[in-house]
Amino acid sequence: MNFSREIELDGHIIDSGIVENVLDTILDMGGDFEILEFDVGKKKTDKSYARIR
Repeated sequence: MNFSREIELDGHIIDSGIVENVLDTILDMGGDFEILEFDVGKKKTDKSYARIR
C-alpha cells in the first residue's frame, strides 16, 4: 500500500534548518520525497516556500 501526503513549508525554512529536518524525517521513516515547488527568498528578510510530496 502506498501512502502519500503533500506538505507546505513557509517562512525562514532554510536558515532555520526546517527543510533539512523535514527531509531527514521522511527518509528516516523509510519514505521518499519529491520537491514540487521551491521558492527561495533573495534577502535575509524574505521568506521561502516549499511544497513537498
